[in-house]
Amino acid sequence: MKTRVLFGLLLPTLVVTTAAFARDKAACLEAASRGQRLRDTHKLVEAREELRACAAIECPSVVQSDCANWLAEVEKALPSVVLTAKNGSGVDLADVKVSVDGQPLASRLDGRALPMNAGSHSFRFVGADGASLDQQVLVTEGEKNQRVAVVLGQAPATPLPLQGAPTAGDSGGSSGPSRTVGWVLAGAGVAGLGVATAFGIIALEDKNAHCDANNVCASGTVGGIKGAALASDVGWIAGGVLLASGAALVLFAPRAARDPNLGVRAAPVVTASGGGLVVGASWW
Repeated sequence: MKTRVLFGLLLPTLVVTTAAFARDKAACLEAASRGQRLRDTHKLVEAREELRACAAIECPSVVQSDCANWLAEVEKALPSVVLTAKNGSGVDLADVKVSVDGQPLASRLDGRALPMNAGSHSFRFVGADGASLDQQVLVTEGEKNQRVAVVLGQAPATPLPLQGAPTAGDSGGSSGPSRTVGWVLAGAGVAGLGVATAFGIIALEDKNAHCDANNVCASGTVGGIKGAALASDVGWIAGGVLLASGAALVLFAPRAARDPNLGVRAAPVVTASGGGLVVGASWW
C-alpha cells in the first residue's frame, strides 16, 4: 500500500521532469541546427550565440560535444574591430557614439574589441559636440582587433603673421625704396664699368691692329679708335659715380618691409661694334 502511494506521488514529478527534458533536448537540437545554418552563411556573430546554447551542459552529451567543436571554429573565424577617435588636435575621444549599417554599436568608446561579421560595413561616429564622420570599412574574416580610427573635427587654425611684421630669420628687415634705388644705381655702375672695359679693349685692339709704333694709324681708323677710347673714359667715370652713389644708399638708407614684387636687373651688352647697358625692373 505504501509503495503504491509513493509511486503515485512521484509519478507527476517524473512526468514533468521528462517533459522538461524533452523540451530542453528539442531546444538544443534546434539551436545546433540554427548555429550550423548561420555558420554556413558566414553570420558568425549570430552563429556563436546559437552554438553557445547547444554546447551548454544541459544539452545531451552528443549535441554538446558537436556544438563545442563548431563553436571553437566560429570563434577562430569571427573577426573583431577596435574603434578609436581623436579630435583635430590629436586628443583621444571617449564620448563618441558609433553605429554600423544604421544599427547602434557602441554608446561610448572604451578600447575593447567588438565582434563583427565579415564584409563591407558603414560606420558612423558622432562626437559629443555633434561632429560626425562616416567611414566604409572592409572587415576581414579571421582578423582580430582590426582598427577603425577616425578624426572628428578640424585641427585648430595656425595664426598667420601680421603683414609687414618681421619674421623669424629676418633680423634686419628688407630693402626700402631708397635701398632699392641704391641697388639700381650700383647695378648700373657695375654695368657701366663693364661697358667701359669693353670699349677700352676695343680701342686698344683697333690701335694695335691699325697703328704703327709711331702711333700713325691707317686712314679712316682714327675716328673709331678715339670714339671707343672716349666711350671707355666716360664709362669709367659714370660707372664709378653710379657705383659709389648706389653703395652709399644701400649701406646708409633705412630698412623697410620687403616687397616681393619689386625687382631690378642690369647687365652690360658688348658687341663687336660697341656696347650698352640693359636695365629691367618690375614693381607689381
